[in-house]
Amino acid sequence: MPGDLDFSCRCGALRGVLHDVTPHDVCHLICYCADCRAFAHHMKVADQLEPGGGSPLVQVLPAHIKITAGVAQIACLRLSQKGLYRWYAACCGTPLANTVGTSKVPLAGLWRPLFADIAPFGPVACLGFTKMALREPGAPKKDKGLIGMLGGLLRRSTKAYLAGTARRSPFFDEQGRPVAQPHVLDATERRAAYAG
Repeated sequence: MPGDLDFSCRCGALRGVLHDVTPHDVCHLICYCADCRAFAHHMKVADQLEPGGGSPLVQVLPAHIKITAGVAQIACLRLSQKGLYRWYAACCGTPLANTVGTSKVPLAGLWRPLFADIAPFGPVACLGFTKMALREPGAPKKDKGLIGMLGGLLRRSTKAYLAGTARRSPFFDEQGRPVAQPHVLDATERRAAYAG
């Protein structure tokens, strides 16, 4: 049965609930791309990365995310002018989620350490961009579950559009505008983030 999971930033000022959680309705994944790793370093949460520098994420429908406290703390950055929107809690720098720059795509990659209980997500189903993983003990050697991840994304998106909830998101308003103006990292910030 679907259930609800509470989440919060590190300091507790921003809190929320992820609704209707089952392993079938989310994608539990680890992304090893350099961009996600740079974001983690910029937010000073690299200690929460998986071996090989993987970012622990849970792909969900944005409409299932409800911010219950600290909405004013939602902030956004982009690693470059064309980068993903990377949302975080301004109060303590906790990553929240990655999205594309429009509410038309019903996708949010939530930062898994937000959750005290991750069992309802099921086991990790996808490993992506493993060619960019750091060469260290425990790092994966190849991608896993990408077809299943894409199929799940298509299935969830279709379901959201049919239900009329596809554009509902805590990160965009009813007109599809971001709730916080993204800060694009300057060259110095970007070099520091990628250098780790």
